[in-house]
Amino acid sequence: MPPCTLEPDPSLPLIVDIAQYVRLKEARERGLALSARGITHSIGREGNTWLLRVAALDAPAALEELQAYEAELKNTDVPPPDESPLPLSFWSLPLVALVAVAGAVLQAERGPSWRELGILSAEKVVGQGQWWRVLTALTLHGDVPHVLANVWVGLLFGALLVPAFGQGVTWLAVLAAGAAGNALTALSYWPQDHRSLGASTAVFGALGLLVGDALWLLLRRRAGRSWWKWMLPLGAGLSLLAFLGAGEGKASVDVMAHLWGFAAGLPLGFGVSVLRPARAAAPLQLACGACAVLWLAGAWVWASLHG
Repeated sequence: MPPCTLEPDPSLPLIVDIAQYVRLKEARERGLALSARGITHSIGREGNTWLLRVAALDAPAALEELQAYEAELKNTDVPPPDESPLPLSFWSLPLVALVAVAGAVLQAERGPSWRELGILSAEKVVGQGQWWRVLTALTLHGDVPHVLANVWVGLLFGALLVPAFGQGVTWLAVLAAGAAGNALTALSYWPQDHRSLGASTAVFGALGLLVGDALWLLLRRRAGRSWWKWMLPLGAGLSLLAFLGAGEGKASVDVMAHLWGFAAGLPLGFGVSVLRPARAAAPLQLACGACAVLWLAGAWVWASLHG
């Protein structure tokens, strides 16, 4: 609902009502826009309406900001005209879960030697150039709860990415974010020989992909004036990173790997979103999915030959 403006009069009290709204949420959102401009405000109630109040001297600037805010809403709340709904399919999710569980079973059967062959080691990745470990470490796990937690959260983030990226691009991007996160983790610890394993780096890479995609959507809809719209997806992502990635202070949780996974996924998600891959042809999506599988399998083959 557009604001009902009341022109301020210098002879009236120092605080004036400049707009009224039916819902408190509307008044608060406009108040945030005023705060971004450094305009102090307050919200009061009168009957069934909520009043937005500012100092009389700030009223002209506040009215100008509200008018700009309402104009921006008209531009950003309407989806681009060339976007038509896409049919949704999530057939890749059970396949990814199957791959994760198969990796855990293989690790249990092969024993400690298999774990040592693929674990992330800063000294071996950076010092000896064993690049494949940034990928193989994503398929290794500490225990059964570790596997289940990564599969559950990873599939949740993947399901949120599929409508934006498509089936194949989603999992190729998640794998790339996880590998990049592991590489950054190894670099950040080297020359200390830091060792870690698990798919959680890729899981938090997927979270970064989601935030990057949301930021690109805001930019594409020209929502640049209201800083809080940009802070909302970024703040939500950082909050989830802090909530899920800290591990309640457990020493076995590699917080740095979670952070680097998120940091790698965020710009990657922004860049991939620019290409609008969800609208790519099915053969291209299948090719990206196959590339992810071959990339991961190839890393293990290389590890077996050179480890």
